[in-house]
Amino acid sequence: MDTDKEYHFSASRLESELSGLPARGITRLIINDPEITGQKKSFLKFINMARQAAPDIFYTFYIQPDIIDTNVCRELEGLYFALQIHLPATVDKKHFAGKIAILNRVSFVFGFDLDIVAGAEDTIRCFRDRFDFAVSLYPNHIDFPLLDEQRRLHGTKFYSAQDIKIAAACAFACTVFYSAGRAVPWFMSVTRPLRITPARFFADFSEWLRCNNYTGNTGFDPDACSHQEIEKMQLLFLQFKYEEKHIFHLYPLVRDIVRLTGAFSRLAGENEESELELLFNPEDLCSPGAADIVRFAETVCMERCRVKIFSATAPDGSAYPDFKII
Repeated sequence: MDTDKEYHFSASRLESELSGLPARGITRLIINDPEITGQKKSFLKFINMARQAAPDIFYTFYIQPDIIDTNVCRELEGLYFALQIHLPATVDKKHFAGKIAILNRVSFVFGFDLDIVAGAEDTIRCFRDRFDFAVSLYPNHIDFPLLDEQRRLHGTKFYSAQDIKIAAACAFACTVFYSAGRAVPWFMSVTRPLRITPARFFADFSEWLRCNNYTGNTGFDPDACSHQEIEKMQLLFLQFKYEEKHIFHLYPLVRDIVRLTGAFSRLAGENEESELELLFNPEDLCSPGAADIVRFAETVCMERCRVKIFSATAPDGSAYPDFKII
């Protein structure tokens, strides 16, 4: 069976053939059909069907935020899935943020689709505003629809060609640093001492990528890189920014947080165990206090140690991430 082959189903056909998909070697389904995900009732019906007929498939659901509530989240817990949500140019930020907060409370994996060009009235200032808003909601990743298609559909009155080029470079920088770099657990806390917005941070990183020949024009593909390679880039750039802002004394803590979180990420994603040399105790680094970089550095003493990150086994036989000082 060719596992990379794509199959397309109508909503009715998908529901009728769902139970037979695993036998055909299908391990992942992307559900982007308003007939299924557009209304809460139809979505709950499909979730229940998927749980019974094909619970081992990984589902990516493209949904509208309005259908998110505690009942939907409770039903989703029986599936292996991720949610993809379009963040429109015009949105009730309070309402949207409230819906996303529900997902964060239950630690669901979700991402945003964010338009670089969103209509004829769009501007780079509007793009930066929705970009900053998106990152503030802690998505696991941010995807950007094809820029050429957006230009063709919308055109713009106030978005110059140079502005669009700058915004596209910023989007690519986010794809590298944030999405491919799995930065969501620490991004906001690590960048807060720099006192710059996410859009400004990624604009600066896009320039760093250009100066180091890591751009789409040079053939650089973040999907072809290992997470460790991306992490090295993250740390080099963060070192540069902390030096630039004259707060380099905080960088050793930042480095420990990024490396420890990255090691746990690779354990979960690639089943890769690792050993790290850290300057701070991992118990402290994993505590809520580490979210405040400045205060943590002022109140927690360094404790140089070597740490092993590994998969442990619970009494019920399930695996869970763990660490020990060696």
